[in-house]
Amino acid sequence: MSRRALATVGAIVSATALVLGAGVLAAAPADAPWSYGGGTGPSHWGSLSPAYALCADGTAQSPINIQRAKPKPLQNLRFGYVAGEAEVFNNGHTVEAEPAPGSEPSTMKLNKVAYTFSQFHFHSPSGHTINGKHYPVEVHFVHKTADGRIAVVSVFVKLGAPANKDWQKFIDVIGKATANPEQTVIDKIDWHKLLPTHQQTVRYGGSLTTPRCAEGVKWSVMMTPITMSAAQLAVFSKAYSGNARPTQPLNGRSLVFDNTPSR
Repeated sequence: MSRRALATVGAIVSATALVLGAGVLAAAPADAPWSYGGGTGPSHWGSLSPAYALCADGTAQSPINIQRAKPKPLQNLRFGYVAGEAEVFNNGHTVEAEPAPGSEPSTMKLNKVAYTFSQFHFHSPSGHTINGKHYPVEVHFVHKTADGRIAVVSVFVKLGAPANKDWQKFIDVIGKATANPEQTVIDKIDWHKLLPTHQQTVRYGGSLTTPRCAEGVKWSVMMTPITMSAAQLAVFSKAYSGNARPTQPLNGRSLVFDNTPSR
């Protein structure tokens, strides 16, 4: 793994420390292998390592089934995404794209807090569901603050025509990506054009959807999906199919629907 990939892992571990506490993190062994099936699948994550305890014991876990969200005129998300070079890599569970080193930072503002865009990755089928319905693909746009707080914007993908030209550069390299981000580079990607035009969201407090399942994540799930052609969707499912955690109990959490018209 390249230094770039290691830095990304280190950032995630640092963020987890904020949620779990430094003492727990220091005592945890090296991360145990995990998967989406069999003895290392989601139902076993919590027992694979003490570091994964929240996967079994957490009370604010993600993904969830979204229904009966309470409408509220929230401030829209504010995206300050800057088009630029991207590095793409396969982490063994999904394929990620991230701004190349030295890129001008892209940001997302949520509740007046600015988060820096870190990467996006996908799950096929979607982890989140709407009234029990899965979408073929769900993309997570991950953002972080300097002190390790995490906010994820989720975008559903459904079948549609014609092909989505804004996503084609990424789709073209999904099957070529290796574990080294420096080996697969997109010369220019317009991150903002990857999002839906209508950007009303359902928001809730949850967790990372993979081990260590750290909680304290602010989720904003876009209610308007983007579309891709059948051929494009097939590229995602060919790379990874079934890489989504089952929905988790809501445990009394509130879901708020941002009904402020997007601008």
